Amino acid sequence: MRSNLSGPLSRRATGIDRSVGFVLAASLVALVVGLLLPAITVRSLFFSRDLSLIESVLAFLDDGDWFLFVITFLFSVAFPVVKIITGLALWFILDATDAYARPVIGWLAFLSKWSMLDVFIIALIVLVADGRLLTSADIQVGAIVFSGAVLASTWATKRLSTLAGN
Repeated sequence: MRSNLSGPLSRRATGIDRSVGFVLAASLVALVVGLLLPAITVRSLFFSRDLSLIESVLAFLDDGDWFLFVITFLFSVAFPVVKIITGLALWFILDATDAYARPVIGWLAFLSKWSMLDVFIIALIVLVADGRLLTSADIQVGAIVFSGAVLASTWATKRLSTLAGN
């Protein structure tokens, strides 16, 4: 007979914690949408250009800035997607009492503090310092949706950690 604590974390949830699976799923959708929608409008003397977060990350690659590309891609795209998918697996499928689950949940909660938003802001600062944004830049809906996904997935990851007893 299995205890009430074994199995996916969704079995332990009560109250507002029952929404964690929905929040994670919504975060994944918002993350993808936020990465694809225009996030910043760059205006120079004679032109204006809308860039999505993906386009901003790929601009580093196009310019040969491999280090900045790798850092921004890993922390703004790859890690957030892996974090949310791992959270969904722990919520709906994987047994949270297995030996691997506690360290994974602990690392997810710890690393989520360093994920997407900080790196995006750093990338914007680097773009400004590098002289690529000559006149002005305006934040667009993609950055707002992306930020919402960051905040929601961070909250959900923290709740996963609490439910797992970390």
